Amino acid sequence: MDFQHVLSDDAIRAEFLDRAAELASSAPSAGGALESLDALGQLTAESVSSGVDLMKEGAWGDPEHPAVLEAIVNRFARPVLLVQDSTFTPAVDGFPESQVVTGLLAAARDCLDTALASVGRVNLVNHRYDWVGTGWVVAPQIVVTNRHVAELFAAAKDAGFALRVASNGKPIKPSLDWRREYQRPAESIVGVDEVLWINPDEKPDVALLHIAAADGDGTASPKPIPLMTAAEIFAAVGKWAAVIGYPARSPFNDLADQQRIFDGIYDVKRLAPGTIMSASPDGLFRHDATTLGGNSGSVVVDLASGKAIGLHFGGIEGDRNEAVQATVLAALVAAHG
Repeated sequence: MDFQHVLSDDAIRAEFLDRAAELASSAPSAGGALESLDALGQLTAESVSSGVDLMKEGAWGDPEHPAVLEAIVNRFARPVLLVQDSTFTPAVDGFPESQVVTGLLAAARDCLDTALASVGRVNLVNHRYDWVGTGWVVAPQIVVTNRHVAELFAAAKDAGFALRVASNGKPIKPSLDWRREYQRPAESIVGVDEVLWINPDEKPDVALLHIAAADGDGTASPKPIPLMTAAEIFAAVGKWAAVIGYPARSPFNDLADQQRIFDGIYDVKRLAPGTIMSASPDGLFRHDATTLGGNSGSVVVDLASGKAIGLHFGGIEGDRNEAVQATVLAALVAAHG
């Protein structure tokens, strides 16, 4: 997270300062990891700005500026919500929610719930991993995910692509589970019957999968999430969006921060709000929603329209996340779908 960017939002910043005492008193109940916040109740707009500058300079964490404030800002301004019964719900630990963010999500609930139904977890059989990332419906019976996700179970062969074979000689079998929600046993699993395309390494991190028309119970596969045009993508810079996917506990990110921010809950469908930081002519864009490795292949959805801005593929901790623009996905579907 770029804290300077997050706290430059006047509404978020004002609410954070107004509720500093509430956040401080609630922190110890949030899993015991957010203690020692005596200084939080004394924060002013000036001290928050000073603290953000220290973060950017690498000097954050001295006794005067508790490092745990980073997790407080992240939990409050860029939360990661659970998904249960096909809609998003608050975090389980009762940590105070930003009313600004809550209001934005409530206004967008209908279009977000529609998008939620079209996002699934990429599961594998005959592989050392049970699941490897996220995918979502980009066109009828076509799922988009990341190249680095698809390469775990498929590879180029002759003029197309084929599923890899496990060490026991059995083919690896990928599928999508449209549910896999926290404390909910329901599943909706649809098989992948063909790997349509895996972009080469020098191209954006994208792969296309063809899925069955219905899951094992005969329920039709979800509808595609509409894609933004180039003009809509660039107009979305600075606007609110949400990442929908399956964050997994990562050995590459700070383990304590993961516990604080994700409540120790991983591998299930979640929704993370954030803003679009920038978009570039090379077909990529940046966002600041909270993600982890399992979010590879997640959709980034515009809150105002419910359209997909693009495909999340990675990020730099403490800085930004990166994604592929929807126009690139549309071109690949047209060429290879």
